[in-house]
Amino acid sequence: MDYTHYKTSPLEEWINEMYFTHSIYTPNDLDIHRIAEVFGGEILYLPTRSHAYWDDDDTGEFLISLDSRLDKPVQRSHFFHELCHPLRHVGNQKVLPKTFRDLQETQASLFQQYAAIPFFMVRELEVPLYEKNIVNYWAHVFNVTVSLALRRYNQIKSRIIQAKNDLKLLSYHRSLYRKADPTNGCNEAKEMFRIAIQRKKEKEVVYK
Repeated sequence: MDYTHYKTSPLEEWINEMYFTHSIYTPNDLDIHRIAEVFGGEILYLPTRSHAYWDDDDTGEFLISLDSRLDKPVQRSHFFHELCHPLRHVGNQKVLPKTFRDLQETQASLFQQYAAIPFFMVRELEVPLYEKNIVNYWAHVFNVTVSLALRRYNQIKSRIIQAKNDLKLLSYHRSLYRKADPTNGCNEAKEMFRIAIQRKKEKEVVYK
């Protein structure tokens, strides 16, 4: 996969900056306890559904409870999803309208992909010989679920395709402009354009 045309989003840039500030550069640096501490929180393991707890009191402190019954890749995937809520959201989801809850969950899903599998790390990895092996490779390297790695792969590929299509569209419009510009025509067309301009000027002189 060619990553040349991939452009990071503002949310990705924000996460990347936090990682760079705290010397998180490689997949081995993505220790969830360290990341929780970096962002001002703690992790607790309980035999219950993974969830984040925080107060909107400007302290920035939070607690993420991870389901102790799950294996590590699933726990890590849950962590990066739940991490989004105290960092980017306000309010108690239980009392929010469904549309707001759905929006927050969509945002958390994107945050999860960006934080668990940062593009600046992906770019430095060796690309498998066969593209079909990329998803499993990322899941292994970043120690997350295959489903999360697949979503990140599709997201990156989709953004690259979109960027390429945007460039093609821009190139097409530029070609139309060049064709419409008389200075880019053949010599005969240029001469006809010159004569038309000259006649117009002569008429303007006559009627002044």
